[in-house]
Amino acid sequence: MNSDFKSINLILYIGAINYNSAADLPSEIATLCPAGVDIYFDNVGGNISDAVIANINSYGRIIACGAISNYNDASIPTGPSLLPLVVYKFLSIHGFLIADFAPRFPEGVKQLAAWINSGDLHYSETTINGFEKLPEAFIGLFQGKNTGKMIVQV
Repeated sequence: MNSDFKSINLILYIGAINYNSAADLPSEIATLCPAGVDIYFDNVGGNISDAVIANINSYGRIIACGAISNYNDASIPTGPSLLPLVVYKFLSIHGFLIADFAPRFPEGVKQLAAWINSGDLHYSETTINGFEKLPEAFIGLFQGKNTGKMIVQV
């Protein structure tokens, strides 16, 4: 037995949704699974997977086994369809946020400072002077008008 698993609380919702007649699939899934979805075995892909993933809980798990909804597509999808690639390339995807590493921030700051002081790490800043130029600076971020961090000095 793997010691990583301390306890498992299992809540099983049994129900069905007719995806062909569902007016709002994500809402129907939310109604059927009011505590969210923790584990999703995906053998379909497409809109159904999108609707389930919209309801998946943080740190949820997806087992991708197929994407039959895409197998016979005659046209290129309007957006990326990642789940078929997850299946065919045997991928594991794990999200993370910088906040996951908050306890190590002091260590990171110390290392980054050492690299800056030694010249091993270089950074750039774009500085705009004047509080009244704050909107211009903000819009400039989205237009790529900055190199490195955008700073507005007041």
